[in-house]
Amino acid sequence: MSAAENEATQAARARGLQLGPVLLTLPATAAMLVFFVAPIAIFVVYSFLTAQLYDVSRPFTLDAYSAALNSDLNRTLARNSIEIGLLSAIFSVALALPVAYWLRYATGRWRMVVLFLITASMFASYLVRIYAWRTMLGEHGVVNSALESLGIIDQPLGFLIFNRFAVTVALVHIFLPYAVLVLFAGFQPIRPGLLEAAQDLGAGAYVRWRRVILPLVAAPALSAFLFVFVLSASDYVTPQFVGGSSGVMLGVQVQANFTTVGNYPLGAATSLLMLAAFVTLYFAIRFGLRLAKLDRVRFS
Repeated sequence: MSAAENEATQAARARGLQLGPVLLTLPATAAMLVFFVAPIAIFVVYSFLTAQLYDVSRPFTLDAYSAALNSDLNRTLARNSIEIGLLSAIFSVALALPVAYWLRYATGRWRMVVLFLITASMFASYLVRIYAWRTMLGEHGVVNSALESLGIIDQPLGFLIFNRFAVTVALVHIFLPYAVLVLFAGFQPIRPGLLEAAQDLGAGAYVRWRRVILPLVAAPALSAFLFVFVLSASDYVTPQFVGGSSGVMLGVQVQANFTTVGNYPLGAATSLLMLAAFVTLYFAIRFGLRLAKLDRVRFS
């Protein structure tokens, strides 16, 4: 083979190596464009159009954004969403941390069984789990019946259902398995020998958690927190079943704008404002991690 033919062959191989990754990413790229970028683009266009009853028309206007930002109801529901989202995320991460630690370092040969049970719980119907909590927390539910049978209360406790407490409990139950899996993955690179070395140097359980474990799992913990917060704060199904009047969140208003009121521009503008808030929160957390130098923790 001549030198020219050899160079041509090498050039062809180089082009093939460059083209291969592009072809492999085409299905994922197409899926992202169809199922993520296209709906957001449609919402952006809708948010600037003029509202009709279950329809939109020209001219382009900012009325939908003005109505969404100046609505007292939206402010109240946004405050509810933030509070419930924060509570759900805090409790989910707080409960998931010891469970993930136990899974990583204490389960031994039972680890895969426990992981399977946690994963299997995620496949249970979303609505079934919400109805389960509605049944448990209701006036004639399991909790009130148990308290009455034990003689602790004389009449059912009405504050257990149709409020922020019920929504938070249901959302923590729904998203806790996801937080456990994210944190378990965060614990994986932390070798047991590292904790044993800290113990040999005189660090007790509290010091090991504060000085060794928490700094190393800060990034996964914040990822789990953000994941649960976004999904909880934007949820619209759970508040409708167990939220009552005090547990309604902004996602319910977005759904009502589309299905009940028929104001597509207002619903699109409200949902895009929610998305902008979530994206801002994400970058704020990333910036905080970068300042704390916890975004690139080395485990080796």
